[in-house]
Amino acid sequence: MPSRSFQLNVVDVHGPVYSGRVVFVVIPGVLGELGILAGHAPLLSEMQAGELRIHPSEHQTEILFVEGGMAEVQPDTVTILADSSMRVTDIDPRLAAEKAAMVETHLRQERTSQMDFRKVELELQMELAKLRAYEHYQRSAQRGGGMGRISYDWQRPPLEAAPHIHVEALED
Repeated sequence: MPSRSFQLNVVDVHGPVYSGRVVFVVIPGVLGELGILAGHAPLLSEMQAGELRIHPSEHQTEILFVEGGMAEVQPDTVTILADSSMRVTDIDPRLAAEKAAMVETHLRQERTSQMDFRKVELELQMELAKLRAYEHYQRSAQRGGGMGRISYDWQRPPLEAAPHIHVEALED
C-alpha cells in the first residue's frame, strides 16, 4: 500500500524553514494554487506571493507566507525554494494595509517607467497577498476549522534583514 505522506522541505534566503512528513500541501503557483498529495506527478512551478498551506496530518494546518520562489514536486518529496518567508502570525495587517495604500497612491499619482511600474505592481500584489493570508488565518482560527495551534521552532532574523539584490549592478 503506497504511503499517504511525503517529505516537504521549505528553504528561504535565511536557511531551512520547514522539514517534515506531510499529507497535503497547497502551493501558491503563478497560475493558481497547486494542491499536492503523495505520489503527485513530477513538476516545477514558479510561485507567487501567497499562503503555503502545510497539512502535517489530516486535521492540522500550518500556514507560511512566501514571497515567491520555485517549487519542485517529485512523487515522494516536495522542495520549496522561497525568495523569502514569514510566519503568518508575524504579519502585521495594519502595516501591510498601509504599504498597500502607499503603493496604490504611488501608482495613481506618479509617472513611472514600465520597469518601475512592474516593480510597484509586484509590491502591491505582495502586500495584498499578506493581508489575504492573515485574514484566512484569522477566520480559520475563529472557526476552529482544523487550524491546529501553529508552532514554529526556528529562530529567524527579521524579514527586513534579507539581502537586497541590485539587478542593475549584475547586468553588463
